[in-house]
Amino acid sequence: MTSHLYLVVLGGRITGCNVELHDVRWVVGETIEDTIKTLKREWFGDKKGLHIDSYRKIQTVDGMSVNIIYSPKVETSRDEYGLWFVNLGGYSSASMAEQHEFGIVVARTAQSAKIQAKQRWLKGLSQIHKDDLDRINGDPLIDDLLPIQGNGRWHIELTPSTKKNSASEAPDWTGYWLI
Repeated sequence: MTSHLYLVVLGGRITGCNVELHDVRWVVGETIEDTIKTLKREWFGDKKGLHIDSYRKIQTVDGMSVNIIYSPKVETSRDEYGLWFVNLGGYSSASMAEQHEFGIVVARTAQSAKIQAKQRWLKGLSQIHKDDLDRINGDPLIDDLLPIQGNGRWHIELTPSTKKNSASEAPDWTGYWLI
Protein backbone atom coordinates (compact mmCIF):
# COMPACT_ATOMS: atom_id res chain seq x y z
CA MET A 1 0.00 0.00 0.00
CA THR A 2 0.96 3.64 -0.34
CA SER A 3 1.55 5.95 2.60
CA HIS A 4 0.01 9.41 2.64
CA LEU A 5 0.51 12.69 4.46
CA TYR A 6 -2.49 13.69 6.61
CA LEU A 7 -3.29 17.10 8.08
CA VAL A 8 -5.29 16.45 11.27
CA VAL A 9 -7.11 18.82 13.67
CA LEU A 10 -7.09 17.45 17.22
CA GLY A 11 -9.31 18.69 20.03
CA GLY A 12 -9.02 18.16 23.76
CA ARG A 13 -8.34 19.73 27.10
CA ILE A 14 -5.51 20.48 29.48
CA THR A 15 -5.94 20.83 33.22
CA GLY A 16 -7.09 24.34 34.08
CA CYS A 17 -8.35 25.43 30.66
CA ASN A 18 -11.79 27.00 30.27
CA VAL A 19 -12.31 26.17 26.61
CA GLU A 20 -11.49 23.20 24.43
CA LEU A 21 -8.03 23.43 22.87
CA HIS A 22 -7.05 22.49 19.34
CA ASP A 23 -3.84 21.62 17.58
CA VAL A 24 -2.97 20.72 14.01
CA ARG A 25 -0.66 17.78 13.30
CA TRP A 26 0.78 16.33 10.10
CA VAL A 27 1.31 12.59 10.17
CA VAL A 28 2.08 9.79 7.71
CA GLY A 29 0.20 6.51 7.33
CA GLU A 30 -1.39 4.22 4.81
CA THR A 31 -4.77 5.13 6.33
CA ILE A 32 -5.89 7.74 8.84
CA GLU A 33 -6.35 4.90 11.35
CA ASP A 34 -2.62 4.14 11.06
CA THR A 35 -1.83 7.60 12.45
CA ILE A 36 -3.82 7.33 15.72
CA LYS A 37 -0.89 6.09 17.84
CA THR A 38 1.30 8.98 16.67
CA LEU A 39 -1.49 11.53 17.20
CA LYS A 40 -2.01 10.32 20.79
CA ARG A 41 1.74 10.46 21.48
CA GLU A 42 2.05 14.01 20.10
CA TRP A 43 -0.93 15.48 22.03
CA PHE A 44 0.27 17.86 24.76
CA GLY A 45 -2.87 17.83 26.92
CA ASP A 46 -5.04 15.37 28.80
CA LYS A 47 -5.47 12.03 27.03
CA LYS A 48 -9.07 11.72 28.24
CA GLY A 49 -11.41 13.26 25.68
CA LEU A 50 -8.77 13.58 22.95
CA HIS A 51 -10.52 13.56 19.59
CA ILE A 52 -10.13 14.26 15.89
CA ASP A 53 -12.27 17.17 14.65
CA SER A 54 -11.23 16.88 11.00
CA TYR A 55 -8.57 15.56 8.67
CA ARG A 56 -7.47 15.79 5.07
CA LYS A 57 -5.25 13.48 3.06
CA ILE A 58 -2.69 15.74 1.35
CA GLN A 59 -2.24 14.53 -2.22
CA THR A 60 -1.88 17.70 -4.30
CA VAL A 61 -0.84 21.22 -3.24
CA ASP A 62 -0.36 24.20 -5.54
CA GLY A 63 -0.11 22.03 -8.65
CA MET A 64 2.36 19.60 -7.09
CA SER A 65 1.70 15.94 -6.24
CA VAL A 66 2.78 15.02 -2.71
CA ASN A 67 4.47 11.61 -2.48
CA ILE A 68 5.86 9.87 0.61
CA ILE A 69 9.15 8.13 -0.15
CA TYR A 70 10.60 5.60 2.31
CA SER A 71 14.33 6.16 1.98
CA PRO A 72 16.88 8.51 3.46
CA LYS A 73 16.89 11.87 1.70
CA VAL A 74 20.11 13.04 0.13
CA GLU A 75 21.15 16.52 1.32
CA THR A 76 19.78 19.08 -1.11
CA SER A 77 19.70 22.82 -1.56
CA ARG A 78 17.81 24.93 0.99
CA ASP A 79 16.13 26.80 -1.85
CA GLU A 80 14.20 23.82 -3.25
CA TYR A 81 10.42 23.84 -3.00
CA GLY A 82 8.88 22.37 0.12
CA LEU A 83 5.56 22.01 1.90
CA TRP A 84 4.78 24.69 4.48
CA PHE A 85 2.03 24.73 7.09
CA VAL A 86 0.75 28.27 7.62
CA ASN A 87 -1.73 29.38 10.31
CA LEU A 88 -3.00 32.95 9.95
CA GLY A 89 -4.91 34.99 12.51
CA GLY A 90 -7.14 38.00 12.00
CA TYR A 91 -9.93 39.97 13.61
CA SER A 92 -13.59 40.69 12.95
CA SER A 93 -15.48 43.42 14.79
CA ALA A 94 -18.40 40.95 15.05
CA SER A 95 -16.49 38.41 17.18
CA MET A 96 -14.51 38.46 20.42
CA ALA A 97 -12.39 35.55 19.27
CA GLU A 98 -9.41 35.82 16.98
CA GLN A 99 -10.29 34.12 13.69
CA HIS A 100 -7.92 31.60 12.12
CA GLU A 101 -7.40 29.90 8.82
CA PHE A 102 -4.64 27.44 8.05
CA GLY A 103 -3.44 25.17 5.30
CA ILE A 104 -0.48 23.95 3.31
CA VAL A 105 1.34 25.76 0.51
CA VAL A 106 4.31 24.94 -1.71
CA ALA A 107 7.11 27.49 -1.42
CA ARG A 108 10.89 27.83 -1.34
CA THR A 109 11.07 30.06 1.73
CA ALA A 110 9.10 30.88 4.86
CA GLN A 111 8.55 34.43 3.61
CA SER A 112 7.12 33.19 0.31
CA ALA A 113 4.82 30.74 2.13
CA LYS A 114 3.51 33.53 4.38
CA ILE A 115 2.86 35.85 1.42
CA GLN A 116 0.94 33.13 -0.46
CA ALA A 117 -1.25 32.38 2.57
CA LYS A 118 -2.05 36.06 3.17
CA GLN A 119 -3.10 36.42 -0.48
CA ARG A 120 -5.53 33.47 -0.17
CA TRP A 121 -7.01 33.38 3.33
CA LEU A 122 -9.02 35.48 5.82
CA LYS A 123 -10.45 37.86 3.25
CA GLY A 124 -12.39 40.71 4.86
CA LEU A 125 -10.71 40.51 8.27
CA SER A 126 -8.41 43.10 9.80
CA GLN A 127 -4.88 42.85 11.19
CA ILE A 128 -4.14 39.58 9.39
CA HIS A 129 -0.95 38.07 10.75
CA LYS A 130 1.05 34.85 10.86
CA ASP A 131 0.49 32.85 14.04
CA ASP A 132 2.37 29.71 12.97
CA LEU A 133 4.63 28.78 10.07
CA ASP A 134 6.45 25.45 9.80
CA ARG A 135 8.15 23.54 7.03
CA ILE A 136 6.64 20.06 7.15
CA ASN A 137 9.14 17.46 8.31
CA GLY A 138 8.98 13.80 9.22
CA ASP A 139 10.14 14.52 12.76
CA PRO A 140 9.26 17.58 14.89
CA LEU A 141 12.80 17.61 16.31
CA ILE A 142 14.32 18.38 12.91
CA ASP A 143 15.12 22.06 12.39
CA ASP A 144 12.29 23.61 10.35
CA LEU A 145 14.83 25.36 8.14
CA LEU A 146 16.43 22.13 6.95
CA PRO A 147 15.22 20.38 3.80
CA ILE A 148 12.46 17.83 4.45
CA GLN A 149 14.24 14.68 5.58
CA GLY A 150 11.88 12.61 7.68
CA ASN A 151 14.63 11.65 10.13
CA GLY A 152 15.96 9.07 7.67
CA ARG A 153 12.70 7.10 7.62
CA TRP A 154 10.76 8.94 4.92
CA HIS A 155 10.72 12.19 3.03
CA ILE A 156 8.30 14.12 0.87
CA GLU A 157 8.80 14.29 -2.86
CA LEU A 158 7.00 17.00 -4.83
CA THR A 159 6.37 16.41 -8.53
CA PRO A 160 4.28 18.40 -11.02
CA SER A 161 0.69 17.18 -10.90
CA THR A 162 -1.15 15.98 -13.97
CA LYS A 163 -4.41 17.30 -12.48
CA LYS A 164 -5.53 20.60 -13.99
CA ASN A 165 -7.45 21.84 -10.94
CA SER A 166 -5.87 22.68 -7.61
CA ALA A 167 -6.80 20.34 -4.77
CA SER A 168 -9.61 21.37 -2.46
CA GLU A 169 -8.66 22.60 0.98
CA ALA A 170 -11.89 21.15 2.39
CA PRO A 171 -11.47 18.33 4.91
CA ASP A 172 -12.05 14.73 3.90
CA TRP A 173 -13.90 14.20 7.19
CA THR A 174 -15.31 16.38 10.01
CA GLY A 175 -17.00 15.43 13.26
CA TYR A 176 -16.09 14.14 16.70
CA TRP A 177 -13.92 11.02 16.60
CA LEU A 178 -12.81 10.08 20.12
CA ILE A 179 -9.35 8.53 20.04
